[in-house]
Amino acid sequence: MKKQRTKNLPYIERDISWLQFNRRLLFEANRDDLPLLERFNYLGIYSNNLDEFFRVRIASLRRIADCPTPDCQEEQERSEQILQRLLELYRDYSIDFEEILAKLLNLLEEEHIHILNDKELTPEQEEEVRSFYMNTISGSANPIFLDSPTFHADIHLKESLYLLVILSNNNVSSSVCCEQNAIAVVEIPSEDYGRFICLKSEGEEHYMMFLDDVLRYSFPYVFAGLNYSSYSAYTFKLTKDAEMDMERDLRQSVIEKVSIGVKQRRRGEPIRLVYDEAMPEFALNKLAEIINIDMEKMSLAGGRYHNMKDLMHLPNFGNAKLHFSRQYPLLSSEISYSRSILEQILDRDIGIHFPYESFDHFLRILREAAINPDVEEIKVSLYRVAQHSKVIKALMSAAQNGKRVVAVVELLARFDERSNIKWSKRMQEAGVEVVLGHEKLKIHAKLVLIKLKNKNNIACIGSGNLHEGTAKLYTDYMLLTSHKGITGDVDAVFHFIKYPYLNMEFKELLVAPNDLRKRIYALIKREIRNAQRGKEAYIKMKLNHIVDKELVAKLYEAVQSGVKIQLCLRGNCSLVPNVQDISEGLFINGIIDRYLEHSRIYIFANGGDPRYYLGSADWMPRNLDRRIEVMCPIYAKNIQEELEMIVDYGLSDTANGYYVNENNGLPRRELLNNKTGLFSSQASLYKYYQTIHTER
Repeated sequence: MKKQRTKNLPYIERDISWLQFNRRLLFEANRDDLPLLERFNYLGIYSNNLDEFFRVRIASLRRIADCPTPDCQEEQERSEQILQRLLELYRDYSIDFEEILAKLLNLLEEEHIHILNDKELTPEQEEEVRSFYMNTISGSANPIFLDSPTFHADIHLKESLYLLVILSNNNVSSSVCCEQNAIAVVEIPSEDYGRFICLKSEGEEHYMMFLDDVLRYSFPYVFAGLNYSSYSAYTFKLTKDAEMDMERDLRQSVIEKVSIGVKQRRRGEPIRLVYDEAMPEFALNKLAEIINIDMEKMSLAGGRYHNMKDLMHLPNFGNAKLHFSRQYPLLSSEISYSRSILEQILDRDIGIHFPYESFDHFLRILREAAINPDVEEIKVSLYRVAQHSKVIKALMSAAQNGKRVVAVVELLARFDERSNIKWSKRMQEAGVEVVLGHEKLKIHAKLVLIKLKNKNNIACIGSGNLHEGTAKLYTDYMLLTSHKGITGDVDAVFHFIKYPYLNMEFKELLVAPNDLRKRIYALIKREIRNAQRGKEAYIKMKLNHIVDKELVAKLYEAVQSGVKIQLCLRGNCSLVPNVQDISEGLFINGIIDRYLEHSRIYIFANGGDPRYYLGSADWMPRNLDRRIEVMCPIYAKNIQEELEMIVDYGLSDTANGYYVNENNGLPRRELLNNKTGLFSSQASLYKYYQTIHTER
């Protein structure tokens, strides 16, 4: 395959692009036309995203930058430059975050919801807080003194939120270091009790506290019996490298290796410290010393409170108008509840668009397959599943009913390893044959195969995880089909997963790492040829990420050849639109709305006979070369029309669409002269599905 020229072309590094994506959440949080707690929710998502970004991407770049091998000097320098730029953006955006948070807290007061600190309590509230401490959390407030001879930061300080407490006597200042002062750390047990504690309301006025401040108030009881009379507390939070080292001991199973890796992760290298800027210098220096962190490169001073992902869980005190109005997943009128759903799929292809349409349709397929006497075998690939997964319960039911059930479980789904190990063991106990993914080849394809006695098999192929929780929050699409070529290829993919060393060919599906990259190139090249011949030539796609340098260059070539390229792209994007002589006319829209955009839809003009695909693969090296991914052709005309509508709606979104890598990444609404009649793709899609499912 001819290597594409990539040098000297506009290219945004994936991690810089990601930070710019995350910044869009701040724009949404700053919108006066959104319900107040939804704006707090965007701040919480922003904070949560950053935590994972530091644990994974910043940690990875830091490992490269610190690489001791002389022959990786170029990569070291590049990583160091990217890190510096990322930290600059991070600090700039953190200022925006704090300003928006302060603004929203004032608005919360106007809604008669007050967040009190430990110095603002009435006597009645003090008694309430004291009672809550004594009866509820006293057993979870466990200080560790930093001068303890057995204290080791890598063991005792995990990725969590802490209060650093300076204990002193009245005649000694807590702001200076002296022998009479002691320093302890107390973990804030928000995972057990929540971050916000509601106090009694007084009429229409509602009150709550950060759990941090409940502990601050309670320190005289926490440290009772010690010779201290004054306590000053400052919040800090550690973020650690989330890389998981896999043991190479051949005597250990994959499950054992992953289990050990998960346990070791909590001792990962610290890669970020955020702390209360009011923390005295001597205490901050002591903290930096014990955790061994470069304060200049890897720390950020902030306000009194950290770990702001908890803003996603602010109580509303019964005020529903502080949230978006509920949009319940709809039951599709395409699917009859009085007839076997398997028979309906054998009759025709069916599409389900989550979360607009109910995930229960998919669960119904599994439940029916578990008891249908014509079903002999069920195969499924599982990447992430819900905590109380109905999907897995249906699979276990099928096994208990005598069906052969094969579940491919990806143990290396980041941060879901422990859950996937648990479910793997549960399924094995129920008689499910569990196949574990290869250590070096993640299984990201979303596939189900149901084999029937009459050989008319059924496949479910989607863009998202088989997870009833995210199916309410993420936009994803699933194809239900009995097409013999597609079901045959799906069966072959499962065979390939089990025996990844086999050289396999697929007729209908585009499969990574086998031929997906090559066939995507072929699709783009065909559009280029058609444009050069004066035929209809365009590419319309809805994806999460495009960062692969070869494909970025190929798309630039296509634009220059006259191919119209329109992308609805949520996350990382290395393409730069509208660069003279390189990408003029390239259109990219990034959407931030109540649902996370997650579906992957690919449409190629093909000279007037469009080709439609649905799949799990973003255009990143990992998806194309190091994962098992699938793109599936769509043949049903009604589903083709629906997928095109979904993409077109996304491209037209002016209410929640953003410029990507141009116009400073601003919301499109801000640069419109006429801001009335803004178009929201998600609201319009929900109205569309409401209409068709009601009318039918």
